[in-house]
Amino acid sequence: MKKLSLLLLSLLLTGCGKEEQKHIHLLSGDWDLALASSHMAKAALEQAGYSVSMELANPGQIWSRLAAGEADASLSLWMPQSSAAYVERFFDRLHDLGPNYPALKLGMAVPEDAPVDSLEQLAGSGYGAGLIVGIDASHGIMRMAEQALALYGLNDYRLQPGSVEAYRQQGVAAMAPGQEGLFIAWQPDRLLSNGKLRLLADSKAAFAIGERPHTLVRRGLEDSAPRAMEILAGLDWQPQDMVWMFEQVAGGKDFAQAAERWLPRTKGQEAVAGPL
Repeated sequence: MKKLSLLLLSLLLTGCGKEEQKHIHLLSGDWDLALASSHMAKAALEQAGYSVSMELANPGQIWSRLAAGEADASLSLWMPQSSAAYVERFFDRLHDLGPNYPALKLGMAVPEDAPVDSLEQLAGSGYGAGLIVGIDASHGIMRMAEQALALYGLNDYRLQPGSVEAYRQQGVAAMAPGQEGLFIAWQPDRLLSNGKLRLLADSKAAFAIGERPHTLVRRGLEDSAPRAMEILAGLDWQPQDMVWMFEQVAGGKDFAQAAERWLPRTKGQEAVAGPL
């Protein structure tokens, strides 16, 4: 549980006599974990009486826009290594409310019937026609992938950046029997949740261990919307929570509809998944 005593004391001592901001603007990544957490945060804030807008942006845009005060919060940014370059530039202009999810699993994934089990085995194998399907170039996992190419001597492989939607379409196509594919990957994500893709062993730890998504907010939100900041600081999910959300989406709901049925974890409460 996050230690919020200093934050809560600040909330009590600031904002007195001011009309509180009633609209919150969230920035979200377009990958599943970011969409799920952002929509659940939106639902929690709306339940508390705020109007909330949500906009998709890549990691570089999220960092720079929060630092410039052009949005209020994001629950999408991974730390520490994924965001190292952005932390150096923008961190001192933001409030970090801490991680909102346990450690992620990062790496490269292949279909379950692929003839390779580790990143070492890729060198000289020709598997996947030398192409690694990635996501937006500004995401820290792409820099880790470039590091993996160097560490494992994968000189005959090329990293292809692109949208998460294009990434997902190619991932789904690779699940067909006998198909090849090599993908940047992270868990939790719907693409890896059905067992048809699996992560390759990474003995040299090219992909960081212990990365966690953090909740970051702009400076000044503690004055203009202290209750919203308290709600955001209390949001904290576990793997079973995201399994529930992904199951809802697989069953035909979108993330917004699934979030409407969600009772989010807040400070002092247990996470509960299910209909309101």
